Amino acid sequence: MKAVLVAVTVLAGALSPAAVRAQMPASQVVRENPAIRVAVLTFTPGGATGRHQRIEAEIGLVIEGELTVESPMGRQTLRPGSVYWMPGLTPHD
Repeated sequence: MKAVLVAVTVLAGALSPAAVRAQMPASQVVRENPAIRVAVLTFTPGGATGRHQRIEAEIGLVIEGELTVESPMGRQTLRPGSVYWMPGLTPHD
């Protein structure tokens, strides 16, 4: 089973700590300044971040593999080329 590569962009503001972390993905920051943070996350099969939320909004793009995102808006499985938007202060995993 392949690892999942996800590019995540956090918009507008400083990063806030996550509430809970479980099997954190490897993260490589590609760009960071006061307005935006772009990172590439690599999840191991079965890996997860744990339920957390950030103050700022988050946009994710699945590059390779499959990713399941759970939030109050439901559960969705994303495949390569899929994009998700997570409003700020929305708990998700």
